[in-house]
Amino acid sequence: MTNDFPQSGDSSTPYLPAPDEDKGKHRERAASAWPAIIAVVVVLLILAALIAVGIYLFNNPPTAAVVRDIFIILLGIQSMIISLLIVALLVVVVYVALKMYDLTQFVQNELRPILGRADDMVRTVHSRTVFISDTAVKPVIEVMSVTSAVKSIFRSLFG
Repeated sequence: MTNDFPQSGDSSTPYLPAPDEDKGKHRERAASAWPAIIAVVVVLLILAALIAVGIYLFNNPPTAAVVRDIFIILLGIQSMIISLLIVALLVVVVYVALKMYDLTQFVQNELRPILGRADDMVRTVHSRTVFISDTAVKPVIEVMSVTSAVKSIFRSLFG
């Protein structure tokens, strides 16, 4: 809690919020409280309804027996639906596993030979480039370097 009055030795005037500022904060607090109030009211209404149904069923055993039987039937239907969904999920998992097996077989039987041929082709291209480099390019480079050396010698002697 803040004290809005001046302290001893304090010559300033007390802080009084502007009327619009105080109303705005009050509106924000009230607006943020509404969802919580509504939630509490809804929970209390649901709790009251459940208590009323419980009291009614306690006082009327034949009605309670019928409601019990209905819930037992609904639970049985729910169990059957869940079992069917589990079987369907198992079928999907087996299908995906078989597709993964087919994919690995495809990679081993089809892609490996293709990659092997590509590797052979790359090795062939590499060996041919080395051969061309050794037989055609190297002699040309040597001739050009000798020619350049002779030119530089002539330039330095006669230049």
